[in-house]
Amino acid sequence: MPISSLSRRERKSHTKSFTGCSMCKRRHMRCDENFPQCRNCTKHKVTCPYQGIDSQGKLLHQNLPKNTLLGRFSESLPGRPWSPEMLANVRQWKRTGVMPKGVDCIKVTLQPQFYSQDDLCFVFQAASNQHKLITMGLSKLTVISSYLPSFLPIISSSRLAMNGFLALSAHQVASVTQSQYARQKKYKYQELTIQDLRKCIAGFKEEHVGEALVASMVLLWLCEDVPTRKTFTNGILAILDTCQSIGHQPEFYHMIAHTTSKPECGKLNGLQYTIVEMKKFQKVLEEQQPEDDTMRQLQLLIALAEDLARLEPSTPADKQLELIQLLRSCNLWLPLNGLLSRRDHWSTLMINAYLYTVTLYASGQTSQASMIDQGVDLPSLLDETLQRIALIGSHAELLNNLTAIVSPL
Repeated sequence: MPISSLSRRERKSHTKSFTGCSMCKRRHMRCDENFPQCRNCTKHKVTCPYQGIDSQGKLLHQNLPKNTLLGRFSESLPGRPWSPEMLANVRQWKRTGVMPKGVDCIKVTLQPQFYSQDDLCFVFQAASNQHKLITMGLSKLTVISSYLPSFLPIISSSRLAMNGFLALSAHQVASVTQSQYARQKKYKYQELTIQDLRKCIAGFKEEHVGEALVASMVLLWLCEDVPTRKTFTNGILAILDTCQSIGHQPEFYHMIAHTTSKPECGKLNGLQYTIVEMKKFQKVLEEQQPEDDTMRQLQLLIALAEDLARLEPSTPADKQLELIQLLRSCNLWLPLNGLLSRRDHWSTLMINAYLYTVTLYASGQTSQASMIDQGVDLPSLLDETLQRIALIGSHAELLNNLTAIVSPL
């Protein structure tokens, strides 16, 4: 098209919106403001940063236990995602040294007087999430909640591990509330963790194993670029090798010192079978009139799986990386936030099981498989999830078909 004709082209007008996602704004596209994933971001296969202000306040009360309200931002602390009830609980904790009732089954033996209010809020929020999942019997079904019990004894005695833990909690809070303050705190905690980890590795001793592994795992989960991820992965492997050579293998060592087999080329049609089953599940959900975000997440997962199935050796590395990053993000946060937010656990567990299955088969489909988190025992998470679905006893055919698909893994 001639340059002159481009200059004369009129811009298509639309109603100005101040609450659409930042991705659409950068592309100068109209955002439909769907939560949690607008259609433009779904189309471009990117994680949508949009979470509407009004709908988010309502969603938070559904997402979190009543005694851990993040709620609307506190008026006493502008920009901070802490409700008055959260702040009251933390003040009580700091005054008495005892975790408030309702989350006291989560053993966090901290001396709260040595931590800031924000630090304690992030710890309390993570403990509240874990408490809710334990109460529902679902704490072994997500990446984050399955690791948390091993993190807690270590963070109590290590500022390095604590900063990593706080970065992880801040990321989860930011992903739910869209709080810029929480996001900035995450970056600050990450920076402190990296600085302290360098010092720890420089003078590494046997007693540093636990805190170094916690910090490295968290940084591995949160970073997005390939070189940095490879650095943390190599660091974790080096620590594991050291543990083996000196005969020091703490409980946390055994959680991550495993390997996940990569599907053989002949088994890659498992991804196609999974897509077929997800579409059958979609029809079942349509008949049940599910919660809106349940259907949207399933549609996103189907679209992502279809793109992964189309990957070939000739596919540009950046395109592969974009898909794997989205898949990795889904594995960390979609199962956790879904189980915390929804009343219909059966549909959430089915989505989680499909997600874990897609991830396991996708690891044999891309040259960027190193971006899929190492140290995460996805087969175990998948097996636990399938067992939980079987206990619910709904739509046995869907469960049986999925079990057959994952049996070669």
